[in-house]
Amino acid sequence: MTQWITKNRRWTRRSSNLISRFRRTRRRKQTQKKTLLVHMTIPDIQRAIEGIKGYRNSDWQRIVLDNKYWVCTKTEFQRVVNTNTINEKQYVLDQFDCDNFAFAFKAQVAMNYNLNNVGLVIDNSGGHAYNVVVFNNGTAELFEPQTDRWITPGESKMYSFKKGIIIL
Repeated sequence: MTQWITKNRRWTRRSSNLISRFRRTRRRKQTQKKTLLVHMTIPDIQRAIEGIKGYRNSDWQRIVLDNKYWVCTKTEFQRVVNTNTINEKQYVLDQFDCDNFAFAFKAQVAMNYNLNNVGLVIDNSGGHAYNVVVFNNGTAELFEPQTDRWITPGESKMYSFKKGIIIL
């Protein structure tokens, strides 16, 4: 009898996990259908990044990976943020830390939504890694994938945004 109850509890946990996974997948597919993609060129992307408060060309190394970038509005991207699962991952020092969160978020957006408008920011001045997102209106904003929140350069030491590398 005890084993059956234990198995039943495990089954219940698995089924609730499956249900939440199914709901996330359904929301993701709905978001994919609603997202209107527009492409931008490298100069457009560079102008958007240069528009971020505190950005200076001489202090940042920029690595561009693509020739065309598929972007959307901030409202549409917020739907992508709402359906992502990276922030549910457990932080593990030197194993799955800030740079892994940023890489994983960039990869998840590319794989699930066919958007390559998310870049990786390695902020040497703040000793932290996070993301930059470029939107179709030619602007860019910083994003913290561990908490699913938009950040402002200089709001804390981690986000000083004075010197580092941007991979987009």
